[in-house]
Amino acid sequence: MTQKHNSVPATEEQLPDIAPKGKLTAIFITISHNRILRLLGLQTGKLAVNLIFMVLVAITLALYLWSIASLSFILPWAWLQISGAILFALACPAALIFIKPRRRTFLVITGLVLVITTWQQAIPPTNDHDWQPSVARLPNIAVVGNEVRISNIRNFDYRTETDFTPRYYDRNFKLNELTSLDYILSYWDENKAIAHSIFSFGLKNGDYLAVSVETRLSKKQKQSLLSGIFNQYELIYILADERDILRLRTNFRKEQVYLYRVKINQLLLQKVFVEIIKRAADLQKHPRFYNTLKHNCITTLLADLRRAQGKPYSLDYRFILNGYSDELLFDKGALISGGMPFKQLKEHRHINQYVEKDPNAATDYSKKIRPINSGMQNNIRP
Repeated sequence: MTQKHNSVPATEEQLPDIAPKGKLTAIFITISHNRILRLLGLQTGKLAVNLIFMVLVAITLALYLWSIASLSFILPWAWLQISGAILFALACPAALIFIKPRRRTFLVITGLVLVITTWQQAIPPTNDHDWQPSVARLPNIAVVGNEVRISNIRNFDYRTETDFTPRYYDRNFKLNELTSLDYILSYWDENKAIAHSIFSFGLKNGDYLAVSVETRLSKKQKQSLLSGIFNQYELIYILADERDILRLRTNFRKEQVYLYRVKINQLLLQKVFVEIIKRAADLQKHPRFYNTLKHNCITTLLADLRRAQGKPYSLDYRFILNGYSDELLFDKGALISGGMPFKQLKEHRHINQYVEKDPNAATDYSKKIRPINSGMQNNIRP
């Protein structure tokens, strides 16, 4: 007598248990029986097609979230930006729930988020805004052989952070008058992982020319990290006197500023300087967006440095969390340390201690932030 067994179909949850063991098999089963694909009407009997649809779902979800934020910036009026972003955020999931077939609705949403993302990315940068006074002028630069002429070097006279007299000057010099490169980090809050990065080039006569890559804000704009991700600000290279760009931070904003002397030879120093000022001059004809993630104060200067050296840098989290980049440069032997360990070096290079309480800090500012015992001697090698 033959015993009969009831045949019960395996459920989706059972399938991984009865399937052949192995990660690859489990992945195939997960793709073939994905609940999201089934819910959206995208599930097919072909594994390759299901995989493509899964990738499409992930991309659409990411662009959906990006589009919500984009609409809050690119629509023309504040009320429309807020209402448009909220309406879009609610309308997409509602459409997937109530409008069938869901596959067609999903593909329409995919097309829509692609259009919004393309629109946001296609908005061009411009030099035609009513700029805030601190970023009103782009530097004009001419390099002819060894001769350099820079116009619109910023040298504001500050009474407070917001009360100042705008001043600019022009300068002619020769590339062989460059003597040093200093790397500066300015921390504006208690977050030690992020800082503003500045380069400062020393000249034979004791003067310094600082380079700060910043957001170029219009009079109607306020800076935020999120806005910077969505191309809301143009980019500017500010070429400035140290008594402007650094004293603003040490004496008025009360930021914590650290200055380090970089080891560099004369040829590379000139290449780095020329690369930076050419990029600064190029903004006159080809404006660029500042981007919090891709084109910020440190990534822009590092890109210039990389082009001058002609070689890439090894990836290190301290380039991203640039508040630790001084430690990275120290570890790589790129800083003059005078034999001091890093902690002691950082204490010596904290320039606030030299000028913050000095009412006459504007006089000989660059000399005061480099006292004799700081080890900031020139280091150029032929």
